[in-house]
Amino acid sequence: MRLPAPIRLLLPLLLALAALPAAQCPPSTFRPAPPVWVTIDPAQVDQTIDGIGGSAADESSLRAMTEPGRSQVMDLVFGDLQPSVVRIKPRPDMEPVNDDDDPEHVNPAGFVRPDDHLWQVDQIFARGQPKLLGALWTPPAWMKTTDQECCGGTLKPGMDAELAEFFSVYLSYLEADGHPLDWLSIQNEPESASPWDANTYTPATYASTAETIAKRLVADSHAVRLVGPDTALANFATLYLPSLLAKPTASSLLEAVAFHLYQYGYYDIDQVPGEIAQVAASAPQRLPLWVTEFSNTTGVGYGTWDEALAQAQLIHQALVNGASMYVMWNLYRPGGPGEALVVIPTAAGTGDYTVTPKYWTLRQFTRFVRPGAQRIEASCPDAQVLVSAYLDPTSGAITAVLINTASDARWALVGGADDAIGGPPRLVRSSETENGVELPADSPDRLSPRMLRLPPSSVTTAVWPPT
Repeated sequence: MRLPAPIRLLLPLLLALAALPAAQCPPSTFRPAPPVWVTIDPAQVDQTIDGIGGSAADESSLRAMTEPGRSQVMDLVFGDLQPSVVRIKPRPDMEPVNDDDDPEHVNPAGFVRPDDHLWQVDQIFARGQPKLLGALWTPPAWMKTTDQECCGGTLKPGMDAELAEFFSVYLSYLEADGHPLDWLSIQNEPESASPWDANTYTPATYASTAETIAKRLVADSHAVRLVGPDTALANFATLYLPSLLAKPTASSLLEAVAFHLYQYGYYDIDQVPGEIAQVAASAPQRLPLWVTEFSNTTGVGYGTWDEALAQAQLIHQALVNGASMYVMWNLYRPGGPGEALVVIPTAAGTGDYTVTPKYWTLRQFTRFVRPGAQRIEASCPDAQVLVSAYLDPTSGAITAVLINTASDARWALVGGADDAIGGPPRLVRSSETENGVELPADSPDRLSPRMLRLPPSSVTTAVWPPT
């Protein structure tokens, strides 16, 4: 006899309930909600995660805060958040004028040690061990056709070697400080003459400059790797990649294809798969895809839970569509409430700050989806429930991030991974009324190791121990 469709849909949930010992039967506080079937398949392994984190590009404003607020902010964004990658911003005023007329020779007197920059790096590593990604917004003004840092311009003819010298000195400062840079992007958003510190390149000039810099880095024995082209629009990366890949030294140092997602608005989440697919089609398979910046520039929803939930969906879409890194803009920032996880003061000498809801949705990923994790296939037939899953190849633990975008709750019944999932999962949840709450073992929102209640408009991270 074939069971009616509604019964077939509910059968896994009913069987799971029936199998529970009496002590684990639904408590009197049980809150009914529609069931959804979530499938996890550890046998289908996708990309390896390289990092999830954010930018830290306003170190002078951070250092100007008073205590205890300053340390509290750093404890949050570099400690509690546990970003596995922090994107930092080399400062062009490190070389305010040409140190001399010979780019092959470094005159130390012509350089200014970037004290605030190095101070922040020290503070980062006092609280964690992330990878460092450096991205230059603009070369020093004297190297540029506009003679200013703002609003575009490009390198003057013959300045490639001077910029290579600048980067070599910058890397030496970090190395002497004990925190060498892991990855370097020679230019943030090279196609965009933005109304802030910016610089532009054509695909050809970007590639030739990258080759000059790469040769200098090799000659000076810097172990840093390159990422690029770091374009503002993802599809513009397809224009820059062929020229860059044709340069032998730069290509040999290239660790990842980096790009941003500003082609569409922050809430146009359904456009992300197509953006990433365009880059993937033009990138060599050996190179991972990294989203190295994205932010809410719409002016809509700053500091709201809707903005935070959208961020979780953006990270989800980036990762399930093949990106192995996601770096948001910005871990902290003066003024607000736009764009930052933590809003800090614009004026020096004060210590107030505001933690925005976006902090908590990023935390649902950064603390639990770590570098080296392998994304495994996961799915849910309910389009309002997004799920991504990750296998720790060392411990065997499985992590799933479940995003309920619906305005009502769901009960998720997790199937698959029968030989991989052990006991009850660790559950951490953020919603409009919860900030990174860890659910206890006797929570009414967990009825078995595989039955989890997802509140409306929420992000739940589940970490199952291995069998």
